[in-house]
Amino acid sequence: MTATTDNIQLKERVRQFWQEHPCGTKFADAPPGSRHFYELVEEHRYSKEWHIPVAADFASTKGLRVLEIGCGLGTDGAQFAQAGADYTGIDLTDAAIELARKRFELFNLSGTFQTDDAERLSFPNDSFDLVYSHGVLHHTPDINAAIAEIHRVLRPGGRAKVMLYHRNSYNYRVNISMLRRGGVHLLRWKGGVKLVQMLTGEPEDSLRNHARQLKADSSYLSSEQFLSQNTDGAGNPLARVYSRKEARELFKNFKKVSVKTFFLNKRWIPMVGSILPRSIESRLASRWGWHLWVYAEK
Repeated sequence: MTATTDNIQLKERVRQFWQEHPCGTKFADAPPGSRHFYELVEEHRYSKEWHIPVAADFASTKGLRVLEIGCGLGTDGAQFAQAGADYTGIDLTDAAIELARKRFELFNLSGTFQTDDAERLSFPNDSFDLVYSHGVLHHTPDINAAIAEIHRVLRPGGRAKVMLYHRNSYNYRVNISMLRRGGVHLLRWKGGVKLVQMLTGEPEDSLRNHARQLKADSSYLSSEQFLSQNTDGAGNPLARVYSRKEARELFKNFKKVSVKTFFLNKRWIPMVGSILPRSIESRLASRWGWHLWVYAEK
């Protein structure tokens, strides 16, 4: 089996996972596609990840042609559209595209949506002023191809803003690699799900999904599989993490590249996480944040 065939099969598994679990839907206790549903999703996103409007700088995009790779439910896309951008959103799944279109219709926003593959974009060269992608490209099998496509569709002087998961973060080095890896063995025991739920506050249905994966998949505890399944949910087939150096290397063909980290994920800091002032949270996140933002100019 060739690497290309492997990637095609892996990408199909990625597509199926996100088709069944559109990103963000679990944060809204309302009928998907309803106005209240989108309001709850937006409220959760910008209260938990309050740095996004600053990091993305939606307000500066008036009049720009913006492409979002992995538009999800259209939450960030709506911010671009409200700021006056000429917005296009793509996603690998039909489920996301349908929900994003519905959001724009309900809120009377202007934008274009289509199902597309980040590794083979269906746009001409030099099409966009800004390409934005938040928490998406670490899920695609050939990230180098996706970044080459971003470079291709950007006009000269155009900018990319891409968020990847950060290898040297508290979330990866401590939460995933130590706390979750140690605690997952409790799920093997009778009553383990209830105990972990009590200790962590993790939803019981999520923990039961992890327990099933642990029992059914012999590779669950491998480094790659454990990372993938402990970022965006049990069953997630692919997630990767990148250091600052690795991120710069990915964008080496761009003229200017800078990186910043945000989002401490305080929920997984024992004892003091819930009471950390935002000022301290920001300082810690600038070094150990889970979200590694890459800013690159073509």
